[in-house]
Amino acid sequence: MELFLLFVFLIVAFFVWQYIEYTSYVENKRREMLVKHFFERIVTCKIEKHDGEYFLYNEITNQFLAQGKTPQEVNDNLPRDNKFYLSIDGHREILEELEEIECMQLKST
Repeated sequence: MELFLLFVFLIVAFFVWQYIEYTSYVENKRREMLVKHFFERIVTCKIEKHDGEYFLYNEITNQFLAQGKTPQEVNDNLPRDNKFYLSIDGHREILEELEEIECMQLKST
């Protein structure tokens, strides 16, 4: 009888362990998809300035994104697609990067 109870206990413990492993696996997959979705929304941008006008390109695909005479105008012309447009180093948003470039150019003149 004790052997039978031990056997039942081991079977129940095995199924509980399997359930815990499965829920952990599902949670890890969910977190992995959230991280992947977040990183898909990040776009690093290359900035060019010609004749006093800023041009913004996707760094990876070289696709044109926006242009404007002022940093705010470029920021307003960016596509409204719920993405994060960052400078090449990935630490600052485009508006901050453009304002710094404009500031540095004003200081050099």
